[in-house]
Amino acid sequence: MNRHDSGQRFRIRIKRLASPANRNVLLEMVRANIKASDYHSFLGGMWSLIGTTAMLAVLYFVFSKRFGQDIKGYPLYLLAGIISVNFFITATTYLLKVLIFNRDIALNSTIPRENLMLATISINAWKLGIELVICTLLSIAYGFYTWRSALLFFPVLLAFLALVFGVGLALSLFYCFARDVEHVWVIFSRLFLFITPVFYTVESLSPTMRTLILYLNPLTPFLKALRAIFLHGGALAASELAHCLILGSAALSLSYFIFLRWEGAALDRT
Repeated sequence: MNRHDSGQRFRIRIKRLASPANRNVLLEMVRANIKASDYHSFLGGMWSLIGTTAMLAVLYFVFSKRFGQDIKGYPLYLLAGIISVNFFITATTYLLKVLIFNRDIALNSTIPRENLMLATISINAWKLGIELVICTLLSIAYGFYTWRSALLFFPVLLAFLALVFGVGLALSLFYCFARDVEHVWVIFSRLFLFITPVFYTVESLSPTMRTLILYLNPLTPFLKALRAIFLHGGALAASELAHCLILGSAALSLSYFIFLRWEGAALDRT
């Protein structure tokens, strides 16, 4: 496929995805997925927060004396880290198997394959939304939240969702060609809890590790941005915001290009 064909295919797919008919189909798929999950009810949503609350309690008990003494609002600091890493790990793991689990739909229906991915990530995004509301309320309670926080929140969130969706899109393709991708990703993704500054600060690391964690871990810029929003009144530098926007856009664009190029071959391998 040459560059002209790729560009034409991209425009056709985007036009199709943006059509009113497809938006209605996607909306119904999202509603069905959420209703089929535990998150459509208040009690279901509360149960889903138990794991997050338990992890917050454990990390606070273990690390508050060592890392949290100089951080005002350390529980909120931890919570922002926990929900960011958990969302990344859970959403990408769910997306990894979408094409395999929905092979018949992908091959024998006119529903865009992107809809399958978007409907799947909607479940995790719904839970993320609930947790971010809690973070916002805590930030207001601490007196950290400002109008600048509100303005920066949605650009950072959209860039974060683009990053996660892009990674999940790529993983779903790789998984069609090699089932071992699941095992490798499960092992690797667990490391994000430790290589992302969830319970420690970037400043507490050595200069070398600080550089590695900041520039090689795609979650770190987003976590720093969310903490700037929730704990520092939106004191986010323009360069840090640009880092998040570029990273999210690049991850989604590159993964989507690969997806369009290899989706047919990937489904043939399923």
